Amino acid sequence: MKHLLTIGAAAAAMFGAANAGEWADACTATLEAEGRDASGCQCLEDAIAGDEALIAEFLELGEVADASERYEQGSDEAKSVMDSCTRG
Repeated sequence: MKHLLTIGAAAAAMFGAANAGEWADACTATLEAEGRDASGCQCLEDAIAGDEALIAEFLELGEVADASERYEQGSDEAKSVMDSCTRG
C-alpha cells in the first residue's frame, strides 16, 4: 500500500503539462530522489495516456498532502491504475 501511495503521489504531484514521456520521467526522477522504487512509473504513464479525465484526476490528487487521504479520494479507476502499476 505504501508503494502505491508513493507512486500515485509522485505521478500526481509533479505535472503541470504532461506530454508523452513526461509522466514517467518526472515520476522516476521524484521517486529516485526520495530513494524509492520507481519501477511502476512507466506503467502509470501507459495506463493514463490519452485519458484526459484520468490525467486531470491525478493532477487534482497531487494537491492532497496526505498520501493515504490522496489514495482514498481517488476514483475507483485511479485506484485501479495505482494498484495495477505497483502490484505485480
